[in-house]
Amino acid sequence: VPSPTEIVVTSENFKTVLHWQYPSVPETPRFIVEIKPYDLGYYKNVSTCVNTSAHFCDISEEICNPYLSHWLRVKAVVGSQQSEYVETNEFILQRHGQIGPPKLNLSSHGDKIMVDIYHLV
Repeated sequence: VPSPTEIVVTSENFKTVLHWQYPSVPETPRFIVEIKPYDLGYYKNVSTCVNTSAHFCDISEEICNPYLSHWLRVKAVVGSQQSEYVETNEFILQRHGQIGPPKLNLSSHGDKIMVDIYHLV
């Protein structure tokens, strides 16, 4: 069973997602994602991404400390066979995450301009 490829972590406005590619196979592949926070020291399942058929996994809720190193890995399961895990490079939210500009709404009221700034969600 081939391993997933092109594994990448993206993070924008604290929404952090692991993405991967997988070749077409006759049977639907399922994927298992695990995370290893530096302070834990070992891999644990990402409960929302066990036996998923998606080629991505939202890990936003898994990262509690934005300054800590994390590693992620994913493997494929096809029928009764499974691939080797493929591991990401070190991911640190504070270093690798991106923060986009806030959402603004401008309106005029007579001779005044109102600026509403919305928090990132």
